[in-house]
Amino acid sequence: MNKYLLLVFLFFVSLFSAAQQSKYLSGAVPEVGGKVIFEKSIAVKQPIDDERFFSLMDKWAQDNYKVDGDLNSRVLLSDPQSRTIACGGEEYLVFKKSALVLDQAKMTYQMILEVGGGKCNVTVRNIRYSYSDSKELQPAEQMITDKIALNKKGDKLNRYYDKFRMQTIDSINSIFRSIDIYLNGVSTTGAAAQQVVAVVEQPVAVVPAPVIEKEISQPLQNTVSTISGFKKIPADKIPASMMGKEVLILSGNVKEPSAILAKWKGTSTLMERLQAITNVSASQYSLIENAKTYTICFFTEIYDDGLAKLNGSEKIKDAEFTPVAMPSGSPAFSEAWMIIECKKSGEIPAEGANLKSCLGEIINVWIK
Repeated sequence: MNKYLLLVFLFFVSLFSAAQQSKYLSGAVPEVGGKVIFEKSIAVKQPIDDERFFSLMDKWAQDNYKVDGDLNSRVLLSDPQSRTIACGGEEYLVFKKSALVLDQAKMTYQMILEVGGGKCNVTVRNIRYSYSDSKELQPAEQMITDKIALNKKGDKLNRYYDKFRMQTIDSINSIFRSIDIYLNGVSTTGAAAQQVVAVVEQPVAVVPAPVIEKEISQPLQNTVSTISGFKKIPADKIPASMMGKEVLILSGNVKEPSAILAKWKGTSTLMERLQAITNVSASQYSLIENAKTYTICFFTEIYDDGLAKLNGSEKIKDAEFTPVAMPSGSPAFSEAWMIIECKKSGEIPAEGANLKSCLGEIINVWIK
């Protein structure tokens, strides 16, 4: 009996392995004129002028392509007139790492960003590998193409070359995903849409006000399932990568909303219900202190200028955001890419003398 169970187990393992490898098989490494060239066009979901768009992508490039130890990534060209940015990238592809073994290769490449018309065209080319078994840089054309890295049937990866092909594909998709999230808040297209999200929980000592604690002892009812332009997702799918991001807390009503800049600090659990944690300035906390519900709005960097204009409820018109009413009754801005509706739970100890941490039970989470 054990023998049959082992055979069944090995059968399912082989099926899983085949499914995992399928995304690395025929056509996964594109070739143009005999050269390995990865290309992706990433559109911005929000309207933006070309000058501002180029400025944002230049900032992304400067932040991500700089010297880091022995990795000499750098921005090679940044031309506002042609709206073109060229970067030289270096990173390690780690194949195996243990106390006794470190099997890795250094991958170098050139990346071109062409910005304009509401999209960023990304091209990755001139991929080379520095590996311990060769004194010379090995081009991708001799390491990861279908002809080199696949068997004759094209249904399996060849040993040795498989690790280069898989890690290169994953690395390039990671670049595309990074740009997509930077511009839109979430991955939206193609292979770059394979985004892993998770809940970020912090162990906290909760000190809710007694009257508010009594209010949240009753289950919340979510009666609305759709909001125009947004889709509802489970609260435990809030992206973990948002930790520390600047957000906007809105309370009041859609005609007279109050807005506070805050820092997203993740989630925690109180009485088996998921809570959103945000840090706000102690001087502005009074704007939400008595609110029963509020929203937390997340924006892409396209809206940094608008966020900079906000101060309480006085400059919302100057920021040119569009207030909308949410199912909880609290306002939000339609320009946000993610909106979390919360029911006020109380406060928790904050890091910093001039900060207060707000705790709110998550009612709904909406993303575009």
